[in-house]
Formats: sequence, structure tokens, C-alpha cells
Amino acid sequence: MTITDLFKKLNAPLANSRWAWGSVRATDGAVVLRVWQDRKIKNDDRHFMMITHHEKFVGKEENLGYKERNEHAGLIRNGRKCYMVMCLAEDVEASPRTIKSFNFKDVFVGGEVIELNGNTWVELAGRIPVNQAIA
Repeated sequence: MTITDLFKKLNAPLANSRWAWGSVRATDGAVVLRVWQDRKIKNDDRHFMMITHHEKFVGKEENLGYKERNEHAGLIRNGRKCYMVMCLAEDVEASPRTIKSFNFKDVFVGGEVIELNGNTWVELAGRIPVNQAIA
């Protein structure tokens, strides 16, 4: 299964398989995002995933994936349900990154949204099988 197939299975097809980092599901408005395993922090005994990385896009604000991700972050900040697909980078220093592997069995449920060091982070509030996240 490809990551594009997983997003289709979750009823949240990517707008473009090359640059899209997430999608909004038409059935319920939930936001489904790719996140990088190495971009996780612990804050107040809870784990959070980075969903924006503004410093990587200084001077590249018109990047389609970046613009889309900022829109998705805004929806999540405003209360939309969020699911995250955990991805492992081939090389964490590469730009752009390529996916070495991803969790195709489970998705992570988003919880609290925080702003930290100029970026948006979403709490890992749960983990459920992909079949339970389909709407």
C-alpha cells in the first residue's frame, strides 16, 4: 500500500500525490495529515507532533504543500478533528524528505493544539486502527 492509497482508504484523497501533505475529508471535515516521526516533542508529559515548520519555507511561502499545510493547521486550530499518519524519513536532513516507511495499520488521533517556537504542534491523544478512522 502506498501513502496515497492510505489517504484514499481514509476517504481523504490527496489533492496531489507529489506535494500534498494532508487532506480534508469531505464526509466529516476531519483533517488527515502526514507527520514525521522525528518531529515529536514531549511537553507537560504529553507528546506533540509538529505540523508546521515555518523556518524551512522562508522565501518559499508559495510552495503548494506549505500553503495547504497552513490551511490545514488553521482548520485544526479552529476545532476540526485531526488524524495523523506517522512517517519515517529516509534521511531526516534531506529537503525535500522522502518517506522510508509509514504506519499503514494505525492512525494517531489529534488532541490539543499548541504554538511553540513559532510552529503549530498537535497532541498525540490516541492511536486507533485505520479501519476505525474511516468515515
